[in-house]
Amino acid sequence: MHIARTGRLMVALAAAALAVTACGGGGGGGAGAAGEGSLAAIDLSGASFTVGSKEFTEQVVLGQIAVQALEATGASVGGLTTITGSTNVRNALTAGEVDMYWEYTGTGWTTHMQHEPQSAPKGDQALYDAVAAEDKGNGIAWLAPAPVDNTYAVATAQGRDQQLGVRTLSEYAALVNRDPAQGRMCAAAEFLTRDDGWPGLEQTYGFDLPDNGVAELELSLVPQEIASGTNCTFGEVTATDGAVAANNLVILEDDKQFFVPYNAAMTVRQEVLDQHPQLAQVFDPIAAKLTTDLMRGLNERVDVGGELPEEVAEQFLRENGFIG
Repeated sequence: MHIARTGRLMVALAAAALAVTACGGGGGGGAGAAGEGSLAAIDLSGASFTVGSKEFTEQVVLGQIAVQALEATGASVGGLTTITGSTNVRNALTAGEVDMYWEYTGTGWTTHMQHEPQSAPKGDQALYDAVAAEDKGNGIAWLAPAPVDNTYAVATAQGRDQQLGVRTLSEYAALVNRDPAQGRMCAAAEFLTRDDGWPGLEQTYGFDLPDNGVAELELSLVPQEIASGTNCTFGEVTATDGAVAANNLVILEDDKQFFVPYNAAMTVRQEVLDQHPQLAQVFDPIAAKLTTDLMRGLNERVDVGGELPEEVAEQFLRENGFIG
């Protein structure tokens, strides 16, 4: 039996995000001058957009970056629409309920286009090119990809990896097959059902953890559960999870290279981009700044430091010269 999901951190984050309708003022960030890449040079006054995001920290931060960037061009946005689940936010995009949101290439390939993870083109750029080309037929444009790779990973506590002799996913599979109780897993609902998540991982590495060894939790709660070892000894994290270092976790090596790249890119309805081609000028330079290390730091400021996503987003835009 899966344990019940508890304590939705993202409810509070989403509420905070939705409460902010004009993010140009307010908290921190200092009074630095806008640089050569200032968004004030792009005029989208009179345009109105609806920006979506998924429910977890990184997506809310990226969504707030998008909202504030568009507002800096004079566009009307009216807050961030936070939606739970990749399929749901994608459906909102294709239905015209939102105009754009940040998506990941691996999610596009496996979840939205329903390809097997193992069939993904090798390399970040090759996968992006394939996803962007195929999605044109769905009326969805992918703007420039960011270097940030939010790929899935499995982690355990520092020291536990040595105690159990598990440093790779192949070694984890061997542990589960000989002693399932030592391989208890914590993960979020989406990871447990996606082909590029738990089902595909079990198939690729050749193990089958009994249901009573899997605890279903909010993603934000997983790192501390791994550290405590109460409900699980291993758990789902991502490469940009700011709570990995804070909880003294180590990521297991994906020695069979099962997890595909998950580079973030702004996805936009093609009809919206046709009407406002300046959107590429807004988001392509922003994407170029979003590295894996930087994104991990932004996430940590929210998840560990307790800062609000909109404040973190504003400081990112200010420090990089996008806003003054």
